[in-house]
Amino acid sequence: MPLIDTHVHIDFYPYPNQIADSYEKNRIYTLFVTNLPELYEKHQKAFNNYKYVRLCLGYHPQVASDFEFKYQLFEKYISDTRYIGEVGLDYKEEFKEIRQKQYEIFDFVTSPHFSKGRVYSVHSNHSEDDVLKVLVNNNVKHAILHWYSGKLTTLDKFVDNGYYFSINPKMLLTKSGQKAIERIPKNLLLFETDGPFVRFNKKIIYPKDISNIYMEIERFIPDFKEIVFKNFKRLLIEKDLS
Repeated sequence: MPLIDTHVHIDFYPYPNQIADSYEKNRIYTLFVTNLPELYEKHQKAFNNYKYVRLCLGYHPQVASDFEFKYQLFEKYISDTRYIGEVGLDYKEEFKEIRQKQYEIFDFVTSPHFSKGRVYSVHSNHSEDDVLKVLVNNNVKHAILHWYSGKLTTLDKFVDNGYYFSINPKMLLTKSGQKAIERIPKNLLLFETDGPFVRFNKKIIYPKDISNIYMEIERFIPDFKEIVFKNFKRLLIEKDLS
């Protein structure tokens, strides 16, 4: 049974192609999220023929102050992929001045014109209510909340709309993360490394480590590997059916 990693920044590792090759060798289905359409363009040819690694077209909300969103470039490549990420909103105080800009871009990339039949990996830091509003208003059917850390009452609303949640090992180490994991229905659970940013045993996570991380999580969630595989398979079927 293949393993799943629904959120990893492969291009932030020193040797991205080696990391991607390791995901392929270990048969780990992987969503390689990007922070800019330009980065998707940069990697598109190199990662086009991978079986297990799926390159995602993204625009990280935190970069909105430094990099203009290239609408035409996003529209150019949207037809090439069924996977969008990392996208979303970040309302931390340091990003206060670009909240409106973030919102407009997130609303654009999730518009009904683009969202049908696509899976989104979504950032929702301190912004979960607005993220939910945009997803629902744009009739987004297939979204994965990456490293959810918001209100549990809003988590329930995401659940009511059938959205998935990708959890990582760091969430097991915090009370808020544990509460979120406990609240997420088993049929909406997925797994992410968020590599190379999240650490496992104080070390950067590599594809070869993922099996051991699954085993660690299974101490808290029995049959976690099977649960994640079934959920990911269902998500892809739902995406194709739409």
